[in-house]
Amino acid sequence: MNRRQGWMLLSLGLILALGTGALVFFLLQQQRDLSAEAQRMAAAQVVPVIATMELPVAARPLQPGLVITSDDVLLKSFPLDLVPVGAITSTIGLEKRILSAPIGQGETFSSSRLVGGQGSTVSQEIPPGHVLFAYPIGDLLTQVNVLASGDHIDMLITIPVLSKDGTASRDVTAYTLQNIDIFKVLRPGTDNTQPPTALLLSLTPEDVLLLKRLRDSGGKIDLVLRPFSDQNQVDVPPIDNEVLISRYSLR
Repeated sequence: MNRRQGWMLLSLGLILALGTGALVFFLLQQQRDLSAEAQRMAAAQVVPVIATMELPVAARPLQPGLVITSDDVLLKSFPLDLVPVGAITSTIGLEKRILSAPIGQGETFSSSRLVGGQGSTVSQEIPPGHVLFAYPIGDLLTQVNVLASGDHIDMLITIPVLSKDGTASRDVTAYTLQNIDIFKVLRPGTDNTQPPTALLLSLTPEDVLLLKRLRDSGGKIDLVLRPFSDQNQVDVPPIDNEVLISRYSLR
C-alpha cells in the first residue's frame, strides 16, 4: 500500500466516524424528544382532582304530599362549586318529612320544598288524611302551661247517661279519643311564656266528628298527657257510681 492509499483509507475512516457520531447524536436527540412528548401526553391524560361532596337527591320523580322514605333518596356526588344554593346536605331528618312541591329525579332537596320549611303554609304541614281542629283551653292541664307542640294526649269525659228505659240518668266517666297529636299550642302574640289559649289538634275526619259531638254533649272533658314514646291504645272500662261502690265498698 502506498502513501496515497493510506491517506484515502484514513480519510474514509474519519468520515465514517463522523457519520456514526452524527447518527448517534441524531438518535439520542430523537429519543429525548420522544420521551418529552410521552411525558407531555401522560400529563395531559392525568385528570385533575376535584373536591366533591355527596348530597341526597330524589331517587325518582316525587310529588307534593309524599312522606319521604329511604327508598325515595339516593346520594350523589357534586363538585363543591356546583352544589345548589339551599340544598339539604344530609339525610338526617329528611326521612318522614312531607313534600310541599314536586322534585324531579336526581334533584336535590331543599327546605323550601318541604312542609314546614321556608315559605310554607300551615295547610302544607298537615299530615295526609288529617285535619286540624281548634280546641279551646278548658281543663287544668292546659291552663298550667305544661303541654307543648308535638305532645300526644288522651281525652276523658264525664257525661250523664240515661238508663235503658229512659227514666233515670247516671254519670259515667270514660276514655274517649286517644293518642291525639297536638299540632300546635296557640298562645297570644309571640311570647311563649304566656298561658295558651287553644290547642290545634291533628285528627282524622272521623275523630273530628267524634270530638265535636263530645263537646256539644255538654259533658266535662279533661285531658291527660301521654309519655313521649307511648302510642298504644288502652282499653279501660267506663266508670260510674255503681263501679265505685262495688270497687271501694262505698256503702
